[in-house]
Amino acid sequence: MKHAGDESYLQEAASDALGGAEVLAAGIFSWQGLLGAQIAGGTLGAVAGDVVSDNPLASGVGAALGGRAAVEEAAAAEGMTVGVLVAVTADAVVVLDWDGERAGNEVRRFDRAHTDVHGSGFGLSRVVKLHDTESGETFALHGTAAPFLAQAKADKVVMHLLSAG
Repeated sequence: MKHAGDESYLQEAASDALGGAEVLAAGIFSWQGLLGAQIAGGTLGAVAGDVVSDNPLASGVGAALGGRAAVEEAAAAEGMTVGVLVAVTADAVVVLDWDGERAGNEVRRFDRAHTDVHGSGFGLSRVVKLHDTESGETFALHGTAAPFLAQAKADKVVMHLLSAG
């Protein structure tokens, strides 16, 4: 994903989208809800590939294409891009659309003063759950700690700031 590992670029892109606000950290994440869509779409794609051909490669291609199509559709249904830019300011956690070059529309905003943050991991994946204690709104983000992925360093900084309160 373009610019995913460039912390300064991501912070500047977030600041621009937020009208010049000071951004303490920014990283590329995805909505955790997309994982379910990917699994369902991949399963359907694999079955379709298997029906079309006895070739195992057809099942693999079907799974990949089905998973990707389902993820894109689920993100669009939620009014967001597949990859989102999570920006942490002194007062807020802001989730912005991300097109690979620049931040777009604001998808979600959580006031840090009344947002509980719960982080968990599974292997090299990290899930950050945001819970606004006033409105009850929750939103789970999926990031990475995989050292071979460019976005891991920026994601780690965002997760550190959120866990620090």
